[in-house]
Amino acid sequence: MKKRLSCAALSAAAAAVIVTGCLWAADEPEADAPEEEQIVLHVMHNKQEAPETYHKLAEAFHQKYPDITVEYEVPTDFDLELQKRMNRGETPDIYTASPVQANAGLLLDLSGQEFLSRMRPVHYDTVTRPGEYFFPMGYSGAGIICNETVLARYGLELPRTLRDLEDIHDTLSRNNVYTFALGFKDLWTAHYCFRPAYYAVYANQPDWNSLRYEGKVSFSDTPGWKTVGDVVKDYVYAYGNTDTAFERGYMDACNMLAQNRAALLVQGSWAAAIIEDYNSNTTLRMVPLPVSDDPDENVINFYCDYSLSVSADTEHPKEALLYLDFLASEEAAEIYVENTGSFSGLLGAPMPDSSIAQDIMTYVDAGKYIGNPSDGWPPYFYTDAERILAEYMFGGKDYEEMTEALDSAWDMRSRDL
Repeated sequence: MKKRLSCAALSAAAAAVIVTGCLWAADEPEADAPEEEQIVLHVMHNKQEAPETYHKLAEAFHQKYPDITVEYEVPTDFDLELQKRMNRGETPDIYTASPVQANAGLLLDLSGQEFLSRMRPVHYDTVTRPGEYFFPMGYSGAGIICNETVLARYGLELPRTLRDLEDIHDTLSRNNVYTFALGFKDLWTAHYCFRPAYYAVYANQPDWNSLRYEGKVSFSDTPGWKTVGDVVKDYVYAYGNTDTAFERGYMDACNMLAQNRAALLVQGSWAAAIIEDYNSNTTLRMVPLPVSDDPDENVINFYCDYSLSVSADTEHPKEALLYLDFLASEEAAEIYVENTGSFSGLLGAPMPDSSIAQDIMTYVDAGKYIGNPSDGWPPYFYTDAERILAEYMFGGKDYEEMTEALDSAWDMRSRDL
């Protein structure tokens, strides 16, 4: 996710602000490891929540390997900055990559690395190049983050159906409280609202992507896509701070929930850490975004939202693999979970200590979850889908125009496979 977060809270020893975002590393090497002997691993990713987590990981690794320093960088525009670095021949040693880069041969093949056996498996259908290229660092849930304090104040329950959302909106609007917090100034948050509704298609047709590649289904003839669009347009957008949605960003939306000015936020579970930073007394829960009036149909999103890959051009492949091996340890998993409140990709890792994590796992343990369907979409189609779905939400396209545009974009992008 391309989320914005000020680095002002980081101490000078842990971070330095640069034009593209935040840069931090392990503490300076001890005297027994002279600076000229230091190997520096550059890691670039787009996780801007809980930035101190990555300083702690880098420092813990540095304590074990004093001759290796890990520097993390989090650009505010990750995709653009990464492309600039690649164009300059300055690709980070380790970074959050995509299937496009795997297929282009830009990533080191991790096949046979023992540390992968300790991690939850992650697979992208659109990776056509043989090999393993992604280290699954973290998993998250996606749905509605609920401020239970606000709901309880007005005698409301967690929303399980569309009718529940209507009742919540009717009550809160009379009390000058928004149902949904919207921060569409950061446009990715508008696009992200659709992800928790994708199960309207994929829960019943988990092979929908494969069928679409084969030409056996289309967006136009799959009614679930209308449900996806309508739930976000008619409930999330319509019941939020619609008039100011584009004046407020991601952090503002989190703050609205924390300050009890809104009850609900469609987001990934990672946002809970930011909300709780604003107000540690907020009681947060997570439920699926309803797509019907049958609560038994509800399905949560649970997927790998944070992976790392090693550049095929790194000058330090041995050290990069050593760092991934460390990240696949119980020590690293504990640091990650404790500081981010997210799920580690390590098998058997401790659970986040939060009601949101418990809510997510209730659905996961019951098998009522889907992964991230867009992982199986054609390269670059996700950007098309984001734009087209947003146009439908904001009234720029009707349903027929939306599905025709989605089908056309899919066909164009799938030619690249």
